[in-house]
Amino acid sequence: MEREDDVQLIHRILSGDDEAFNLLVRKYEKSIHALVWQKIGDFHHAEEITQDIFLQAYKKLSTLKDPNQFAGWLYAVANRLCIDWIRKQKPAMQSLEDTPVRAIDSLTYERYVSEQRESEATERRYETVEKLLVKLPESERTVMMLYYLSEMRAKEIGKFLGVSVNTIRSRLHRARNRLKTDQELLIQEFLGSVQITDLEVCDSRWNLIARMFPEADAKKTIPPEIGSLLRIHPETPELLSTAYWGYMSLPGRTKNVPNSLFDKMLQYPRTEVYQAALLGLAERSEDIHQKWHYYQRVIDECTASDVPGNSWYFGAYEHILWLVEDDLFQASDDYLDELIDGYLKAHLSYCKDTQQYFGWAYTEAVKWRLKFNIRLDKTYEILDHAETRLGEAEEQKWLVERNRGSVEEIYKKISRLRAEISFRQERWKEAYDGLVTNAPDYLESLSERFSEDTIDYFYMLGRSAEGIGDWKTAGRYYADAHFAPTPHVETRTGLERVYHQIGRGEITDTFDAFLKDTEVEYRTREDADRKKIRQRLITNRLNKKATDFRLQTLQGEAYTLSAMSGKIVLLEIGSSRTRAHNRKIPEVKRVYKHFSKVDDVVVWGINDGITTHQVRKFIDGHHLPWPILLDPHGEVRKAYQIIGIPCFILIDKMGDWQYSGGLDLINGQPLIWMIEALLSD
Repeated sequence: MEREDDVQLIHRILSGDDEAFNLLVRKYEKSIHALVWQKIGDFHHAEEITQDIFLQAYKKLSTLKDPNQFAGWLYAVANRLCIDWIRKQKPAMQSLEDTPVRAIDSLTYERYVSEQRESEATERRYETVEKLLVKLPESERTVMMLYYLSEMRAKEIGKFLGVSVNTIRSRLHRARNRLKTDQELLIQEFLGSVQITDLEVCDSRWNLIARMFPEADAKKTIPPEIGSLLRIHPETPELLSTAYWGYMSLPGRTKNVPNSLFDKMLQYPRTEVYQAALLGLAERSEDIHQKWHYYQRVIDECTASDVPGNSWYFGAYEHILWLVEDDLFQASDDYLDELIDGYLKAHLSYCKDTQQYFGWAYTEAVKWRLKFNIRLDKTYEILDHAETRLGEAEEQKWLVERNRGSVEEIYKKISRLRAEISFRQERWKEAYDGLVTNAPDYLESLSERFSEDTIDYFYMLGRSAEGIGDWKTAGRYYADAHFAPTPHVETRTGLERVYHQIGRGEITDTFDAFLKDTEVEYRTREDADRKKIRQRLITNRLNKKATDFRLQTLQGEAYTLSAMSGKIVLLEIGSSRTRAHNRKIPEVKRVYKHFSKVDDVVVWGINDGITTHQVRKFIDGHHLPWPILLDPHGEVRKAYQIIGIPCFILIDKMGDWQYSGGLDLINGQPLIWMIEALLSD
């Protein structure tokens, strides 16, 4: 299909022809998926992002001025969404255990069924899918094929078939229940039928095995197959990359990679496999100087390859800065100055190539200079550039498209940084005025109120107030930073100075007594802050009709949401393999215990673990008192438009969805507040 065909298809799409869009998707989906996978390094998340890319392209196609430039425009959309995903994750080389697991239907249908069209080696999988689909009524089979094979959304299928979205969702729900048992047969057939020759098939197979099977079984299977692949396939960078990411799919990541494979990867300079080897060696090295050595080589390699827009380029700079920040690597001021300059240049190139707003790079560079107190005179020039750029239409467009806040919010952020520079330079009046005027909204949530950034902000306000001689104000802000759950290390000394100025002899006789009185005042302010946060949260309801579902436990017990009419239902949604979910379970237990004697409150866990082994290990490890429902298809996540897990959904007695959000809890709050609000209705 030539470029001229793109123009014709786009005209058809804009005229309402959804089938033309499907043709366009089929043309580009494999190359877009490969691009995304290459950028984020995670095969299955790349599938999700690829779907989002085409959805965004569909929505914004009318904004494309020149249809002849569709391919470049689509790749620009892909770049932006990749950066979005990367920024939301832990920085480079995150453990796979921290990554949410894809639902089993996506693993089997969306990836494996679609690939059969591209490779004869996957023909048996398609035949198996056909056998499964034959079991469905025609109406359900049609919806499943459009949803999984054509990757159409429910709304698009509804338009295509001329029925409502709810009807489409109902058919999908019924079809998934019919296929639930048979999907395991599909997977088992796939795992037993693949020939170790096709690189893409091998990669998808290893990722699936690593996610589905216990660690011991995965390690017995994947490394021998990688060895076989390396023996029978001609050595190319693509082969070495496939082998490398096969090892990286296993728990332990780089610890699984043989030195011999790293040696081979390093024989291909100025390629991505070469850079991947350097980053892999840095990840597994326990010697700080070795880590620095490999990150520096990544920088040198990217510079020599003339690829300043590569995320690995500014990422390597960032890793070295982290080493210095953690006092793991000693660096001179001149070296740090040069390092941050290089970081900014690489980051700006990355923003330009991926159409990210430049303010991200400028403000991060300023933050690094503030952390190390290095050449603060340069920070003013950097922020001047940021403000100038913020006035440009292109910057504002990228800012809005990336959903990074309003122009006004970014101006305020820049002003806060200017105030912090004044603080570091002990220009106390400028610092205090700037910090007060541009204070962040720390009453947005409990996590914001007690975050490290907020505590640091209180300390700077206290020290600035002290600098201008306003001792009472200084004492108040010092107290805000000192009596927080994680106190600022310098605030007790600040309070001692306040005591010697205004406390001794006038209010109390001893510093300990002064400290106790100060804490009483602080607790009053904290309670007032909590009430404001609570009021903001409980009044911000969704008032949406909750989507019904029917899920089962490991023991086969069926739970239906509609059967809970008259009760408040807390859905705790997560994955058995994510550390973030595991860390939040104790907080959910607090909520469960708080309402354990209230019959009108029900807590259900919904887990999308791929195998029963994973889910059973999760349940046994936490001794969970509430039922865990299995959602291998991600049915609830899709119905409630859940993007990130863990999260919660709260449904009131009338069956309406009222609250949702991340499990960002402190002593069970704000969930306890929200449930109490629903109980009082």
